[in-house]
Amino acid sequence: MNNDLTFGFHPGTKLNYRTTAIILSLSVSILFGCSHTEKVLVAPRIDLKAYRTIGVIDFSISADSDLREYVTQHYIQTVQSAQPGVRILELGTKKHVLKTVSRKQLDLAAIKSIGSSYHVDALISGHFSASEPKPNVRLSSTWQSMQAGAIIEASLISKLWETDSGVTLWSNSTLRKEPVASLKADTSGNIEFGASDPKETYGNLVPQLVYANTTDFRSYYVTRKVK
Repeated sequence: MNNDLTFGFHPGTKLNYRTTAIILSLSVSILFGCSHTEKVLVAPRIDLKAYRTIGVIDFSISADSDLREYVTQHYIQTVQSAQPGVRILELGTKKHVLKTVSRKQLDLAAIKSIGSSYHVDALISGHFSASEPKPNVRLSSTWQSMQAGAIIEASLISKLWETDSGVTLWSNSTLRKEPVASLKADTSGNIEFGASDPKETYGNLVPQLVYANTTDFRSYYVTRKVK
């Protein structure tokens, strides 16, 4: 595109304000008219499809053992949703896997042994930790009303190893807080916060933590200026 802009005027011609504004507007339109913005898809930071098969060890849990399967399955679902077609082999609990390869801890030798024993090229493992609900009670200035609830904190740490070399390819840690609107009081005046079902207490935090933790596995769009 030829962006040269030429205006012919007779010598001594005076330009009024309106004419000057029109000329400037046309100049800007011509100079920038050839460029525009568009959304560009950016590949995920970590390409899991580079590995033929990825083994996943059940995530360890500090809050309640009933959440182990829930956290692990949600993590697998989120990963496969981010990168459809990723081949994942569920290996079971850390204790079971280490026993299978005759190791006591998940060290370099264990990671290599897991790779050769289970025929996986990469390995994912993680830990979910959650605090007990912390009471949050507020009394009015006149002591005539009370608002009560609880806050829980949870974190998720995950790692990705290459089983051939045993090196850590990627790791991430995420932390979230969430209010729990649950209060129970018995006839003796005892107050209990939280819910009896651990999924009810901590379950809402799991999707948030997993989604934030797996950000590097997802592609995303950015807006760029192109010509």
